[in-house]
Amino acid sequence: MSVSRRARLASLAVSFAGVGAIVMGVTACDPPDFALSVPSAYKSYFQIAAKRCPNVLTPESLAAQASAESGFNPSAVSPAGAQGLMQIIPEVWATYGTDADGDGRANPFTAADSVATSAKYNCYLSSRVNVIDGDQTELRLAAYNAGPGAVEKYDGVPPYPETQNYIKRVAKRTVAFSDDFSTQDSGKRT
Repeated sequence: MSVSRRARLASLAVSFAGVGAIVMGVTACDPPDFALSVPSAYKSYFQIAAKRCPNVLTPESLAAQASAESGFNPSAVSPAGAQGLMQIIPEVWATYGTDADGDGRANPFTAADSVATSAKYNCYLSSRVNVIDGDQTELRLAAYNAGPGAVEKYDGVPPYPETQNYIKRVAKRTVAFSDDFSTQDSGKRT
């Protein structure tokens, strides 16, 4: 790990711990609430899926969503019924479910399928909220978290603390994961 990456991650850990102390009542000594790097088993899924929606998604932004949604747990199920690595609700899965691993079945608990489906759905959300003024990334993330109807109802990011915190978590994790996907032309890690 490069010195600059270690310094940036240490800084993020301190800032997350500070945020956690305010939001969750934890001390500044507690670790950040997310993995500091993307699991290598999933990196290619994020890289391939981001290409489904160029100029909207990046591998690090999809990885940040997976981290915020499930902590990279492909078996996760939320109390609201969202499933898999990307925490996709069954109604969305019924429309956008994708067989990305080629096994003949779109499965929300298969990491490759979940990431590809999320990319398709994120692309749809981007096209749906692009008529609303504001930061398009924040609007898309708000639609992913709270639903596109909520973003349309409020003509922007809804005033839901959960959604506003989700947008911030994904943004910080996108920055934190940028080195996980940076490469030089030679293909070596920087």
